[in-house]
Amino acid sequence: MASEQLNADLEVSELQVNSLTNGLTANKVRLATRVDELSEPENQLLLAKQLVLTGDWQALGSSRVDISKIAVSDAQLTVSYYGTGRSNLHEFLQQMSDMKVQKINSVPLRWQVDEWVMDNVTINLFDKGEPILSVHVDELALTDLQSMQDPDAQVKELLWPILDQVVEQVRSGNSSLQVDSMALSRFLLREAMAF
Repeated sequence: MASEQLNADLEVSELQVNSLTNGLTANKVRLATRVDELSEPENQLLLAKQLVLTGDWQALGSSRVDISKIAVSDAQLTVSYYGTGRSNLHEFLQQMSDMKVQKINSVPLRWQVDEWVMDNVTINLFDKGEPILSVHVDELALTDLQSMQDPDAQVKELLWPILDQVVEQVRSGNSSLQVDSMALSRFLLREAMAF
């Protein structure tokens, strides 16, 4: 049911729930969107060795999920744009915002993530099928993500820290950084002009 509402596929090799700490640990996680305009590799939004959720996510039947922290380790995040302001990440976040709780009267599911931390992550950025950026980041931290935010605002909150990391790595002469500077500049200009 959730995969249909999210228009995404989630695969997990092992799942552990700790009701004492309100913790959920998922190992070998794969989250793929189903955006028709993207190829299968471009739809691979997240691959991770481990994902840990803590917070009030167990309230069955509740229309609100409060997650205090999402910790993702040894991951690959792929953000694939297929048009201005349109990407697999936009699509997933929009589906999350539109998700309904299955009750007699479907009500919107409201969610909030206080902190999202990704350790040892490689971030790939594609634009219309072309790779324009691949960067390894030791840690990427985001705060206060919620369903009431517009998906564009959520994506911007993610992309700006990534671009800050790119600038920092360029300055330090990181040879593992892969970036098509011209394509990245065109992409940033196009996205900035759209809003």
